[in-house]
Amino acid sequence: MAAVTGSRRARRIRAALAYLALTALVAFFLFPLLWILGLSLKTRAQTFADAPVWLWWPTFENYADVLFRKDFLKAFLNTLIVSGSAVLLSLGVGVPAAYAFARFPFRGSSALFFSLLVMRMLPPVAVLVPMYVILSDIGLTTTHLSVVLAYTTFSLPLVVWVMRGFFDDLPAEVEECAWIDGATRRQAFQRVVLPLARPGMVASAILCLQLAWNDFLFAAVLTNNDTQTLPVLMAGFTGGDSGVDWGPMTASGVLVILPVIVFSFMAQKHLVAGLSSGAVKG
Repeated sequence: MAAVTGSRRARRIRAALAYLALTALVAFFLFPLLWILGLSLKTRAQTFADAPVWLWWPTFENYADVLFRKDFLKAFLNTLIVSGSAVLLSLGVGVPAAYAFARFPFRGSSALFFSLLVMRMLPPVAVLVPMYVILSDIGLTTTHLSVVLAYTTFSLPLVVWVMRGFFDDLPAEVEECAWIDGATRRQAFQRVVLPLARPGMVASAILCLQLAWNDFLFAAVLTNNDTQTLPVLMAGFTGGDSGVDWGPMTASGVLVILPVIVFSFMAQKHLVAGLSSGAVKG
């Protein structure tokens, strides 16, 4: 009896230590976000006070200043346009390409697939200058399309990699049953395969959205005042005679990351399913 009680006590202690470690880990990763949120709810005097202000009455004046700026709304719309377009273009090209890699093996397919992944491995700055020269020659710089093409260049290999593993996990018998019922390969792909591959597509869309939504490098080089995105606009809060304007900067940062967080939570079920079914397989 004493041995059973001791075993239960030991399991409870181990469980408590595990929860304590997980809580500390979550707090460690959430601390920067909570710090940014706290700064966004402070006045300028509280932010630059000699002694840190730990207890204060939250103010939303920083959010009001940011939201009522015309350039913020324009930048938000630009970010939404280029990010959504990049996600749709990456999925529109990457999903059929991944299906072709999974269902139609051919000589050199492995080398082609690896060469596609090499593009994702390159640092963005390595292709920034040649991409700018090419886009400048065809007159696409400072346009939405230039940023969309730049984002698609790096998100497309990710979509192909994730979706190929997902299609490899889908049994071919599902498509064969559709063929027996009279469906063509295209109809089987559209009506049978794509609905089953929805979790993988959602996972790919979220990863592409995060890449495009948070990018600063390409947007800073390929846009102007009319087409700039939110990360470029946020960089404007770091200059000026008064130094870094922490209130509007942190408030805009919260507003920038909020849509991605909300979308990720809404698609959490599909995201987990997509990443755990084929997304980690080559």
